[in-house]
Parts: sequence; structure tokens; C-alpha cells
Amino acid sequence: MRKILIPLAVLAAMVLASCGTSQAASSCSKTFKVGFVTDIGKLGDKGFNDAGWKGVQDATADSSLCVQSKFLESKQPTDYTPNIQQFVDQKYDMVVAAGFLLGDDTLKAAKANPSVKFTIVDSADFGDPKAPDNFTGLLFKQDQAGYLAGALAALISKTNHIGGVYGLDVPAVVQFRKGYENGAKYVNPSIKVDGVFHPAASNAFADPDWGKARAQDELSGGADVIFAAGGLTGNGALLAAKEANKACIGVDVDQFLTYPDVDPCLVTSAEKHISVAVKAIIAAAAKNQWPSGGVLTFELKNNGVGLAPYHQWDSKVSADIKAKIADIQTKLTNGSLSTGAEGLTKYS
Repeated sequence: MRKILIPLAVLAAMVLASCGTSQAASSCSKTFKVGFVTDIGKLGDKGFNDAGWKGVQDATADSSLCVQSKFLESKQPTDYTPNIQQFVDQKYDMVVAAGFLLGDDTLKAAKANPSVKFTIVDSADFGDPKAPDNFTGLLFKQDQAGYLAGALAALISKTNHIGGVYGLDVPAVVQFRKGYENGAKYVNPSIKVDGVFHPAASNAFADPDWGKARAQDELSGGADVIFAAGGLTGNGALLAAKEANKACIGVDVDQFLTYPDVDPCLVTSAEKHISVAVKAIIAAAAKNQWPSGGVLTFELKNNGVGLAPYHQWDSKVSADIKAKIADIQTKLTNGSLSTGAEGLTKYS
């Protein structure tokens, strides 16, 4: 499997949005049918799944692509294969899978259905050297976004103690956590950083009560900034920080825009630009420019990850802190600074 690193500007040029979803579909002699399968976090998670579906919707809204789309929600892991198979049976041209947990099911389906294109967020070939040409992974260097978030959290902390609440212990989440912890210690080697993974696979990204309780534990212990990376589970942690009048940092998307309930505590979000990546790979497939057997990698260099704006916290984050974060971002981008978490997930 080969690594493909495409500047986001080039990808964006492939997928410039046009108007009129219904008009676009009706004017096409043939539509390109795309099915989106969620993980158990389902739509409405204000993050990961919603961002993936938005990428599909953005592709559908582009009249040059003639995309017709539909989603199927997974209520439990055993739904992954039947949902994928439903799109195959309905003669869809492409299936987009929302996340690492669908990896084995998606790869198996790709091998069994070579005429259908398959792509998956946060996964590549699972160490399989014979991944088929119709299977492409979308990978993000979320350790870079996590590192920036950790550095920021350490710089704004008044207690020298910050926390993190995470979903399942899988590579993408591990990268966020390790990046966050290493970024915090880069700017403040003496800082205390709490962190906890969800213990169960079945509802690891859909357990807001657990996430809230774990954040409350960390806040009670002295943490005054909470980073939450775990879908709905993480959203519970953000809510705990808001209710405690402490700072919080979101994940995946700019959660200031998607989860307004926690806006008062939300300093920023560690973003991975999932919707842009999903739209780009759909455009490539629809235009017969599929990166066969490859991996599209999104990172700071091509604006594939980063920090969201400070929004309501803009006046609270000093110019000096902003300058330090900008300097760290520059060094991560040009490679002069390492997150220390690069090896946790392979990018090719």
C-alpha cells in the first residue's frame, strides 16, 4: 500500500461546491451512488460521524459530481457488515465507512466486491500487504492537533494540572492523547496530565454519562482544563467542564459550532478535517481519479488538521500564548519539532 500526500488546496480544487442538490441529480444521465455507514456513535454526535456525513453531503451538493447519497446508522458493531452489504446489494458505487472500528468489515467487503469503491476514515490496510485497489484509507496526523491542544492547555492552566477523557484505546485516539500529553509537557515539563480511556468497545464513543463522570473525577482532583476526544463520550466530559466553570477543548470538528451547549468553556478544538477528506475521495472516485490501493494523509502541511478559532476565548488567550502556539505549529509543520507520537499509527 502506498502513501499519497496531496496538498489540501489541490484536493479542494477537485471538490469546489456548486448549488442545487436536487437539480444536480436530475440533470445527470448517470448518478454516482455513495453510501455512508456510521459507527455506533451514529449521526448527531456533533463530531466524528457528523463530519463524515457532511463530507458526503458536500459531495452530493456538487453538481459536477452527480452524487446520490444515503446513510445507514450502526446501533451495534454487528450492524457494520449488514449495513455495508446493504449498499453493495443496492448497487452503490462507493461505500464510506466512519472509523477504525469498521476497518475489518470494510476491508473484507472491499476484497469481495472489487467493482465497488470503499474508503474508511482513520484506517489504512491493517497490516495487510494485499489490500485491494478499490480500498483507500483516509488518515490524519491527529497527534499534531493533539500536541497543539496540549501545549495550549498547559499554557492556560492555572493549577499546573490538566486532564483528558477519551474513547476507545485505538490508534487514532491514542494519537490524540499522546500528542496532547507530549504537547503539554513540551511547554511545561512539570505539569500533571490526567487521562483515561473508555474501558469497553461496544459503547466507547457513545457513553456521555461515563465521560462526564470521568471529567468530574479529574476536575475534583485539581485539573482545570479538560480535553475530550471520544465522540458522545467526550461530549459528556466537555459538559462537566462547562458545569464546573473550567476550560475545555473539543475534538474532530470546531465544536463551538456543533455543540453550543459547551461554548462558554470551549477554548478551541483539535480538528481533523474529515468532511474535506471525505468529499475529496468521493470526488476522486466520481471523476475516475481513484488513488488505487493508496492512503490519503492529512496533516498540518496540507491543512488537514489544526486548531479551531478561539471564539469566545479569543480575548482570554494572551498574545504571548497565541505566539507560542503559532511557533509550535510552524515547527511541527516544517518537521523541526516532533510530537513523539508519530509511530503509534502508521501513515502508509
